[in-house]
Amino acid sequence: MFPRPPRPLVDHSDAPGPQSQPRGMVGGRNLPAAIAVGVVLAAVFLSSLFWRLEAFTAVIVVLVSIASVEVSRILATVGVRVLTVPLLLGVVTSVGGAMWFGAAGQSLGMAVLVVTAFLWLLFDRHRSAVTATLGITAFFGLWVGLFASYAPRLADRPEGTVVVLAVIGAVILTDIGGYAFGVPFGRHKVVPSVSPGKSWEGLIGGLTVAAVLAVLVLPRLGEAFTPLSAAVVAVAAGAAGFVGDLVQSMVKRDLGVKDLGDVLPGHGGVLDRVDGILFALPVGFYGLALFA
Repeated sequence: MFPRPPRPLVDHSDAPGPQSQPRGMVGGRNLPAAIAVGVVLAAVFLSSLFWRLEAFTAVIVVLVSIASVEVSRILATVGVRVLTVPLLLGVVTSVGGAMWFGAAGQSLGMAVLVVTAFLWLLFDRHRSAVTATLGITAFFGLWVGLFASYAPRLADRPEGTVVVLAVIGAVILTDIGGYAFGVPFGRHKVVPSVSPGKSWEGLIGGLTVAAVLAVLVLPRLGEAFTPLSAAVVAVAAGAAGFVGDLVQSMVKRDLGVKDLGDVLPGHGGVLDRVDGILFALPVGFYGLALFA
């Protein structure tokens, strides 16, 4: 979410001329493709959110399904096995169940994940590293399925559209503010071994930007927010998004992969784009429950 340090170019002293990236490539990413994909995703997401809860939930189900398949495939390339079918069943049930049954639906999804994973391995003749396989499958099920299942629950609240946009906006504003303050003022790194570009100065600046704009804007959009709840949700969701980005960086470093997917040109995978938002959804949900 915050800018990562550029990768060093390989020094080819015998090359005929200086190295350069292909046109449109920035930091190893295809910038035009990234912009186009981002616009399309935003249009689909916002259209479903403003239309009806069932459409919004369906979009979330599709995204978590793609993320689950991507994660299973990418991790297989580094020798880590994820049980794709139990993972899919768990995350889809959790997100869909959250829309229909709230917290009970979320719990049902996690139960489906665990039970089907146990049964899958029990009847797998080629099973190995059972505990590790169960652990990594459950880990991604919680990360992707349980966290994402708070999206329909937020959208189902009074003035749910404003609520969802507020939580996501807090993550984005913290990211932008973190860049604006972190680049000129960032001196003290948060976790340099995980993400050298993230500083305490950037985080504080980003959270301040998110909180101030939330207080100025959200209470004017309806009755979902008071100035206090707007500030609390902005800071809590922004901080959670920051932590989510750090966690994803830590996991990818540990696994030795650049991205957790490649379905989105210029972006990587679905999980690479929503890492911070996933962490912010439950924090925003309970923050509103406490302070709204």
